[in-house]
Amino acid sequence: MHAAGITPVLTERLELRLLKADDADAVLRFRGRQDATRYLSHEALGAEENTKRLAEQLIRAASSTVGWYHLGWAIVLRANGEVIGDARTWNTAEPPLAGKLPSDHPSLGYILHPDHQGLGYGREAAEALVAWLAHERGANTIFAGVYEPNTASRRLLESLGFTKDRHFTAEQDSHGKALPSWRYRLDVSATP
Repeated sequence: MHAAGITPVLTERLELRLLKADDADAVLRFRGRQDATRYLSHEALGAEENTKRLAEQLIRAASSTVGWYHLGWAIVLRANGEVIGDARTWNTAEPPLAGKLPSDHPSLGYILHPDHQGLGYGREAAEALVAWLAHERGANTIFAGVYEPNTASRRLLESLGFTKDRHFTAEQDSHGKALPSWRYRLDVSATP
């Protein structure tokens, strides 16, 4: 199954669907903000950088298979259709090629527009994608990376049962943020 066959994931308040090219303006509203990207692997994006990044994400999604995938998800409010964030689920950097870890050890990442943070949307989206990874992709272990100062994201992951797996010092940061970080893990078989 290629990315085109993936159906949206619905929660009480959200629809998680694959990103589309015409989401570029909506995505720029948060990925273009310093306060939204301070704990991401990139700085605030300009329009051209954002469009290029989204196009690369769409190529990865189109090349994805059931076994090896890299999918970008729009986080959409069901009430009005507004894109308030995006997320990624991946087990390889370049599908359909194999990743560095076993295929049942994917990663999860997410970002929300600052106006929608602190309202439970991040937890709702992350929880739904954890369930999707477990049920649709057979994940046994799910990883998520978070910069140490990002206490809100750390609390969110811990509330879902993620535990600290590996610490990276500021000197080990390969994204230029010079911040310490944690890799969190969730062993799916250990969750209720």
